[in-house]
Amino acid sequence: MCRPFVFLPAGLVIAFTVVCVFTVNTSLSAQEKGERVVVTANFDTKYETKVVGKVFEGGIHTVSDIQGKWCRLDDLPGWLPLQYVMNLEAALRQFTKRINDNPEDSIACAHRGMIYYELEQFEKAFGDLNKSLSLNRDNAVVWMDRGMVRKSQGKYALAAKDFQESIRLNPKLANAHFNIGLVFYAMNDFKQALKGFDAAIDLYDQHALWFVSRGSARLSQGDIEGARKDYEHAISLDQNLADAYIGLSNLSLIESDYVEAYRQADMAIRIQPKNAMALNARGWILFKQDRIDEAIQDLTLAIRYAPKLSLAYGNRGVCFVKQNEFDKALADHTQHVNLDPKSAFALSNRAVAWFGKGDFKQAKADFEAAERLAPELDEVLNGFAWFLATCPDASFRDGALALKKSEQACKISEYKDWYQLDTLATVFAELGRFEDAVEWAEKALAVAPENRKAVCQEQLARFKRKEPFRSQIGKNAEQGVLGS
Repeated sequence: MCRPFVFLPAGLVIAFTVVCVFTVNTSLSAQEKGERVVVTANFDTKYETKVVGKVFEGGIHTVSDIQGKWCRLDDLPGWLPLQYVMNLEAALRQFTKRINDNPEDSIACAHRGMIYYELEQFEKAFGDLNKSLSLNRDNAVVWMDRGMVRKSQGKYALAAKDFQESIRLNPKLANAHFNIGLVFYAMNDFKQALKGFDAAIDLYDQHALWFVSRGSARLSQGDIEGARKDYEHAISLDQNLADAYIGLSNLSLIESDYVEAYRQADMAIRIQPKNAMALNARGWILFKQDRIDEAIQDLTLAIRYAPKLSLAYGNRGVCFVKQNEFDKALADHTQHVNLDPKSAFALSNRAVAWFGKGDFKQAKADFEAAERLAPELDEVLNGFAWFLATCPDASFRDGALALKKSEQACKISEYKDWYQLDTLATVFAELGRFEDAVEWAEKALAVAPENRKAVCQEQLARFKRKEPFRSQIGKNAEQGVLGS
């Protein structure tokens, strides 16, 4: 059985970096609350006359408040004069002029590179940062900035090398440790990711998002309580951090506490109504509660706000399968595959849609492709086994191969998942081994959630009558495959 992939990691965002220089520019540019701005000078931020923080030329932030000629930035304490910030376009013009006036100005190249990075013009950003490093190879922050550009381009191994060089030059650069943690996380090396996040937090423990990221890494290693502590600590630092609530929602989802999972996801959406990850999370919870129409609404909004969020397409595709709308499901799963070609979940879920539509050849091809990508993924093996055991076209059924895949899936999951136990029972029924089918159907019934016990009881009764199970085109092909 192939479960739809649901987002687990939360808050994997790139911390902004700053480059220190010793020139001051006092150009004035009108700003608005919520606007992204570039700091144009080194400055001590203040509450009244007390210095409470520091900003550096080239830093990119969001304006959180404006009072007269003063402003606050979202991630920094204190106030600074509006004359020391510019919008991105004005800052881009200023640093371009500086470079034109002095092509050897490595700092201006670095600042302009990060403005291009903010504007997602990664090739231009990479070019400016390369130029800066050619002029000064000892600037640890610029190495880190180039690593961030490479990370955004998906060049994780190269990004890791840049972050490592940054750390070599300045072991106390917390952002570099954090960003190398993000790179290792992206490469699914969660042990190394934790080392990076730990080092960053040891150097600076006030970034709430860093705790969210470490919590996600811990969760990926199965440390649920460690993840919970990190998410809760992140909220203690910032009660309006939506990503932390998404993390807690995912923990509750893992524990099948759908009421609490919904509450946490809903809190994230209240804080950030256009947060696509929060909408994706709540949509999936609604699916688990059989509130399919509501789930589709949330997932559609998630896609509207983040058109490249592959998980939302995959999860909405699963909802469409549940409603037997297989053409819509195929469109969504194909978009998931296009956005994430290496996702075995995307391929196996599309196989489910092909299966429901009655295109068994395409279904088998997608199952095989998914297994090639992830030969040890129990959900993929289980879904393929269900297909091989229940396909209404006898030419596609293969009980012996189904048994091999089903037993492998159950072994990987340590025989703890009810839907995989149900598949194993169904495979034995296909092979005519009804005593074994009854035995495993009873085990599936014993551990199934309350809202799925009726399905298990039907299966058990069927096998006691010595009847194999056959999926029906356009009706119940997904019943065992999704296991939801």
